[in-house]
Amino acid sequence: MSARTLARATQIDMKGTGFATLVAAVAMTAGLAPAIDQQHAAAVVLPATSVASPSGKVRVTVVEGRANAPLALSVRALVVQPGALASWVTLPLTEIPQRLIVPDDQSILCVEGPSGSRRVVELDLGGKVLRSQSLTSLLPDAGSLTAPGSMDLVFSDSGPCLAVELGHHEAALIGVGAAHAGRFEVCSIIAYGSPQQSVADWLRKSRDLLRTGDDVGARVALESARRDHPTDPRVYQQLARLHESAGDPMAQLHCLQEGLLKSHGASGQAITNDWQVGTPEARLVVELVETTRQVHGDAEASRTLGEALTLYPCMEQAVILRAELLFASGGPDEAIASLERALAALEGSDESSAAMHDIGRFLQEQGRDEEALTYMNRAFQKGGFSEFLIRDIAELHLQAGQSTLAARWLTKLADHWASVANGSSGVDRALRGHRRLAELRREIEALEGSGAEVTDP
Repeated sequence: MSARTLARATQIDMKGTGFATLVAAVAMTAGLAPAIDQQHAAAVVLPATSVASPSGKVRVTVVEGRANAPLALSVRALVVQPGALASWVTLPLTEIPQRLIVPDDQSILCVEGPSGSRRVVELDLGGKVLRSQSLTSLLPDAGSLTAPGSMDLVFSDSGPCLAVELGHHEAALIGVGAAHAGRFEVCSIIAYGSPQQSVADWLRKSRDLLRTGDDVGARVALESARRDHPTDPRVYQQLARLHESAGDPMAQLHCLQEGLLKSHGASGQAITNDWQVGTPEARLVVELVETTRQVHGDAEASRTLGEALTLYPCMEQAVILRAELLFASGGPDEAIASLERALAALEGSDESSAAMHDIGRFLQEQGRDEEALTYMNRAFQKGGFSEFLIRDIAELHLQAGQSTLAARWLTKLADHWASVANGSSGVDRALRGHRRLAELRREIEALEGSGAEVTDP
């Protein structure tokens, strides 16, 4: 099937011995087991097929069997749906269908008959035939239908469709389900040998479906994206968010764990020593750690974080979270040591000053203002001019009741904007410099008084 055009719905077949126990348990209820006074006749229950609708709300289990040898074979279906008791219905079929599909929460689709004379039969959940038609009358090229290829439920823009492979890299889409009323019709003939749809296209389609309230369609689009692009972390992130919205944190966590394995492989070495890592792979790792913390708590999150730091030993989010967990567990010295190890790995990097500033902000949030000020001062000495850094340093001094020191740091900003106001060749930039200089002078005067002499700290 064309990944560019279609998104496969998940269909679950349960055949053979795995389903034998369930069949034996319900055979009497279905009328397929012998009565007490007919023990001389052997019951026959043949392989069964169980399929769920795309939403997962309706499940249909089809069983072929007979109560005793003299009786003809019959096909029964156990239908489980919301708000109703599970019920057995007799289907107007003489054998288990070649293909059983539940296209929506209202109907059952069967493809029956031998090769060359197959029919498509659509039933309601009570077993009543809604429509029935032969494949040869439906599809345009009868010569290619002597042995049509695989059939599956897919989703097009018009709703669920039965996709039938015709050969020669073509497939026919037949509209099914409540979205396609009336006689069966072929929606289109498509080529499926064309290039796969891109990850970006699948993600966009999923988001569009979510906006319209079609959660099932969005999930199907993402499952198709995972099939076509199994190593792309963005697919797992978006799937995980769907699980989160559905209130299933365990499924969310398992999805992210799978994404980590698929996107990073068996790598046991650092991918990058950067402080700021904005790749989708890195963002998935951060989401995995945070989700693990929400589901299993700090101890398990710490173990997951250790794996993350193997891949990204200096990544800001991972380094900061490790320190946060260490502070929370009562290990402040170990927390500071872990921050220093990350800074040591960044020595000589252009990101060293920014990392010290970010660590200072983190420590300020932890209520450790003195240590925060130490790291911010180191950042200032290490790096170039940063108005945000100088503002943060001034704010820390102000919170400590050191208004004079706060004013001295703001003077550094005033000097910068004075040079912009007086030295810029652009009119707009010069005007902006004058405005900022005037604002800073008012701030400094409020801190130190209009007659105060402000010197360099």
